[in-house]
Amino acid sequence: MRVKMYKLRGLILKNGKNTMIDLELEFEGKRAFAIWDSISLGDYELKARVEIDPRRLKKMHGDCCDFLYRGELVLPQPQNN
Repeated sequence: MRVKMYKLRGLILKNGKNTMIDLELEFEGKRAFAIWDSISLGDYELKARVEIDPRRLKKMHGDCCDFLYRGELVLPQPQNN
């Protein structure tokens, strides 16, 4: 199954400061996922996805991104795992 990828811009808290971040975005039915990281293994691609609220997505018209996430993205921190 081929999934259409979009560009997402969102806000994260990094080192105590708000920072804009660009990620890939994909949809699965009515659900939306920010792709935090991905790795290819031969014919397979493993993805670390974070589910986000699709109601907070705003469609953008420009080169920087396809969608803006109007909320704070909470991404996993490797040191907390």
